[in-house]
Amino acid sequence: MEQKLKKNDRVVVKIERLGANGEGVAIYKGVVIFVPFALVGDEVLIHIINDKNKFLIAKIIEIKKPSPKRIQPMCPYFSKCGGCDLQHISYADQLLFKKQLIIDTLKKYAGIETQVEDVVPSSKVFRYRNKFAFPVQDVNGEVKIGMFRKNSHQIIEIDDCMLQSERTKIIIKLFKEYMQENKISAYNETTKTGVVKHIVVREAEEDFIMTVVVTDEKFNKFSPLVEKLKTQFSSFGLFKNVNKLNNNVIFGNLDKKIYGIYELSKNEFGVQYFVNNRSFMQVNDEIKNIIYQKILNTLGSQKNVIDAYSGAGLLSSIIAKNGSRVYGVEIVKEATENANKLKVLNNLYNLTNKNGDCAKIIPELAKELEGDFAVVVDPPRKGLDEKVVEAFLKAEPKMIVYLSCGPSTLARDLKKLTEKYNISFVQPYDMFPQTANVETLVCLRLK
Repeated sequence: MEQKLKKNDRVVVKIERLGANGEGVAIYKGVVIFVPFALVGDEVLIHIINDKNKFLIAKIIEIKKPSPKRIQPMCPYFSKCGGCDLQHISYADQLLFKKQLIIDTLKKYAGIETQVEDVVPSSKVFRYRNKFAFPVQDVNGEVKIGMFRKNSHQIIEIDDCMLQSERTKIIIKLFKEYMQENKISAYNETTKTGVVKHIVVREAEEDFIMTVVVTDEKFNKFSPLVEKLKTQFSSFGLFKNVNKLNNNVIFGNLDKKIYGIYELSKNEFGVQYFVNNRSFMQVNDEIKNIIYQKILNTLGSQKNVIDAYSGAGLLSSIIAKNGSRVYGVEIVKEATENANKLKVLNNLYNLTNKNGDCAKIIPELAKELEGDFAVVVDPPRKGLDEKVVEAFLKAEPKMIVYLSCGPSTLARDLKKLTEKYNISFVQPYDMFPQTANVETLVCLRLK
């Protein structure tokens, strides 16, 4: 009897399909093998790196025969850093993969077979992100700025990122020079020593805000950095954030402004708002605005709208600006406070922000509104809390407009919601080109 494959074995396989994370999938003597950065049609020599009992994970050692659809990645760090999944696939095929991913996921996890629209593409397939967060580490006495290899804390040094704006490479270069010239230490995760841990930058047109995350609250040697940045940029803000903990969270609790602008000012759909490096905001402005316009079109002249998981209130404000009576519901107190500031800034008297649990507040609002309302919801990747789904089913809004960044949790929630609702449309959007992530907007109407 032939022994099954195990860790450290090598074998040549042919890739048959793509997995949910964009990795190649091969079947070898009945065993499923996931191979990151492999493509359908590739014949590859692989090295088994993990045995998960029901499946194996492998890495490519050599591409024996490439798929005819394989293309040359634009980025020299592709497959090394943890940023991209699909640069070896043409953009047209990336969109097809994401559409099929939604179709397959809805069928697999919810038994739902419905029409899925073509994925709305991003006009920028590179240089589309408005924010980056790069770790800074000491490696054998040298400052390294880059990205972590996927599923690890091994830093891959980079001098640019193809998903970020052109100014990214300038900022990385200037920041590294600043650290070297001023003998500023980078953090070492092994020894838990060193000062600088991360740099975070958020951009809006010509302006940007930079946050330097440090371990030492007393560290204040920022003047040389300000002078360096001023040689290349005219409008920016610089902040210090203190994080003394050795964990996976980037920011600590203490922020201090060092120089320049405090926030980035934006105006979209007639709503003025401000963002900083703490604010949640979609990273692809173009696709975000296309989605928000679709939400407005879908709601139409709906009189009352509940925005569940409303966060800092941008979408609530946009819907209110469009004429509906809006109730933003958010459990995080600070986010609700920010939403109220946004309401006042834009004179939105038809907007009410409520701080609390959607599962409790939505049924109360449903009674007040006597069933004449729609719900918009944009939850985190983990999807809706089970109690919130039950609240929706009990409250029976006329329409639920659900924006999801997690196909499997979307499918799980739709399985329950379709007990009372019909799916009006499923529209995916490519918020994140070159990655396996996809944003999906679903409209549900009460049966």
